[in-house]
Amino acid sequence: MTEKKHFIIGIDGGGTKSTALLVGIDGTVLAECTGGPTQLQVVGIKQASSALFELIKECCHKVGTNSDSLQSVIMGIAGAGRVSDRTDLTNAILALGLKKKFPLKNLRVETDAQIALEAAFAGGPGICVIAGTGSIALYRTEDGKVLRTGGWGRILGDEGGGYVIARDALNAIMRQYDKRGEKTELTKKALAHFNVTTPEELVTKIHHEQFDIATFVPLVFEAAVELDRVAQSILVKNANELVELVRILIMQSRPRIKLPVALRGGLLENDTIYSKMVRQKIISSLPNVVVQKPKFPNAFGAAIIGLNAFR
Repeated sequence: MTEKKHFIIGIDGGGTKSTALLVGIDGTVLAECTGGPTQLQVVGIKQASSALFELIKECCHKVGTNSDSLQSVIMGIAGAGRVSDRTDLTNAILALGLKKKFPLKNLRVETDAQIALEAAFAGGPGICVIAGTGSIALYRTEDGKVLRTGGWGRILGDEGGGYVIARDALNAIMRQYDKRGEKTELTKKALAHFNVTTPEELVTKIHHEQFDIATFVPLVFEAAVELDRVAQSILVKNANELVELVRILIMQSRPRIKLPVALRGGLLENDTIYSKMVRQKIISSLPNVVVQKPKFPNAFGAAIIGLNAFR
């Protein structure tokens, strides 16, 4: 009699796309699928649950199996910081499975930061700094304890992330308009980017059309490369905020080893003036750390959680 195979699915759900990996119990990746955004604050529970369910189903179909063979499904979802949101999302996916006659079990929703930490160090000690639209840092200590700093959202925190960088840039534009601040090329770039002719129109567009201001960040980088002093000072300020996240975490534990630090998220993984600045500041100001590349992609970090639970 042939032994029934078991699989684990790990999912990295973000604000622009989501990636799923189906792996065997030995950790071999057998299928990879991609889908649309599943960040809860962007698309909501209903759309996120639908997209995640389709990813799970597609992965199973790729290897010719059904949901019965899934040992577990671990999902790291952007914006899933609250327990109530994670519970609602889990229940919505389970309900879809029953409705579409593809029943699921052993679903677990984690934050995207948690799976990034697993992916970066494969369960070992280290600090993972994540900066995309928001920012957060997680630290797994040598004794396995997980500490965090940041990640409090754009109203209460997220310093060093894209939203705050863009907000600082737009604030500098309005300060120039009021003649309270230094002249900056950011004004010209913002008017063109948001398709308006005056800073006052810019305010109206942002407040009434709920424009995603984080899309302005690449132009802040561009202005900094062009030696705009205001843009450069904004990046320096926010880079220092990310360094501070790392410093505070180290102070809480006093590691006995030279601690690895992984930089994740769209603002730090791409090669930009900002990612280089953050990396250099961490290296120069924190001599007891070493910046290294993550060991695995985030979706595999989710799968690692499932594999560890199985074993």
